[in-house]
Amino acid sequence: MKNNGNQIAHLDACTEKVVTYTELQDKVVRCALWLRKQGIKPGDVVSVCTHSHLNSIVPCLAAIYINAIFNPWDDSMDLQTALHFMQLTTPKVIFCNEKVVNVILKATKENCFNPNIVVFGDHPDAIAFSDILSMYSDAEAANFQFFEPDNIKQTVCIIHTSGSTGMPKGVELSNYALLITSENRIMNVTNTVWLWFISLHFIGGIVMNLKSIVQGVKVIIYPEFEEEMTCKLIKKYEVEILYITVSMLNRFLKADYIRNYPLSSLEVIINSGAILQPQVHEKLRRTLPNVLILQSYGMTEICGSGTLQLPNHKAGSCGTVIGYVEMKIVDPEDGKVLSPNNQGELWIKTPTMMTCYYKNPKATKTIIDEKGWLHSSDIGYFDEDGELFIVDRMGEFIKYKGYQISPGEIEGILVTHPAVIEAAVVGVPHPVDGEHPVGFVTKIPDKKVTAQELIEFVLNNIKDQYKLLAEVIFLDAFPYIGLKIAKTELKKKARNLAIEYKN
Repeated sequence: MKNNGNQIAHLDACTEKVVTYTELQDKVVRCALWLRKQGIKPGDVVSVCTHSHLNSIVPCLAAIYINAIFNPWDDSMDLQTALHFMQLTTPKVIFCNEKVVNVILKATKENCFNPNIVVFGDHPDAIAFSDILSMYSDAEAANFQFFEPDNIKQTVCIIHTSGSTGMPKGVELSNYALLITSENRIMNVTNTVWLWFISLHFIGGIVMNLKSIVQGVKVIIYPEFEEEMTCKLIKKYEVEILYITVSMLNRFLKADYIRNYPLSSLEVIINSGAILQPQVHEKLRRTLPNVLILQSYGMTEICGSGTLQLPNHKAGSCGTVIGYVEMKIVDPEDGKVLSPNNQGELWIKTPTMMTCYYKNPKATKTIIDEKGWLHSSDIGYFDEDGELFIVDRMGEFIKYKGYQISPGEIEGILVTHPAVIEAAVVGVPHPVDGEHPVGFVTKIPDKKVTAQELIEFVLNNIKDQYKLLAEVIFLDAFPYIGLKIAKTELKKKARNLAIEYKN
């Protein structure tokens, strides 16, 4: 941050306020001084629960400066999740926005827990973040000394998994892991303009914030993803790098605002969080022929991406393995390594691997074996060129009349329909066939399409045993856990709707 000096670090697109790297550094130091005054010691946990704004990264960096552990939370969490996080990590300080402060205050009372609560904004029962920044003199800030860690591999961050099975687990990441990830320069993007809509409670949000500092870029901050607004932001601020989830990318493409705005500055779109279907990838390449559409594969447990596409890679692939990462596809039954184009479970080994699941040695042993390989539970394959293709998650395959049906294959057909924005397929019990697949979709508001039309669309484009035998259900919006669609919730919806199965 000192080296980047008076370059703009962050620009708030709502207010046009800017923060230079020098100003960001000053804020971080003042926040770190306050944390020390509260008695925060190395190894103590500092939680941050907020959306993206000019100050959201400040407490995380301040915690790093004093060798504490930062712990991002989702600001849309409910009381039950807040209680779980609080009991798991027992933070000494919680920074939060006005949206979630009442939930956090209620959780502290129910837990009989008394951390300092700091709010970005105002609240009568919380400390204002703005007051913290004004507590110390320029001389005190200038004399601040960074606390060097004794062990570069000690934990610096606890980030929560999506919790697709049970309550979210805490993933411990080290200084070493974050350094390697943030300093890995696959592309030279120094002094470029970036835009993303991924919050700090996702590993992608943390990595992008750290990478932007390392490479001295200007980040455009906007609170939430909107299709047309994204085009306006790219045009107005001459954005060069856009990082969004696959769900956002599908919406971005289907809304079709792209054709109404000159996006001549845009050079790269990086996406993650789900499988980008080959048909969607190809359409994006045709729609934005001068933009690199790059898919990556990653996990919180490996501190971000393990693969990344290059310009010559195939549509639908996740690219090839990043230099410091090892991967192999194995038969999940016997652990034998499979040859190219054979589907199996993806195993990963990397120096950026999580230390462990926080306070959960049993879960840690379940996912990381004695030789250090992380078992991802993702089914995929490498082709003859070393490109990774992810097919689906283990445990999500639908058992129908002896077939193992991949929901991802049906979803891949559904999202190519002109009216469909997003799709998810789950299995529901059937007394004779085992399970029947049920499709859930969101559609473009002004497009008309019936459930039967979509069933026939799938039937005409995929092998017979994959047809949607049960039903297609329209949703206004999908339930999400982290960046992934909450398929457990969709299974409940399917059962509750008492679907009449078709034979």
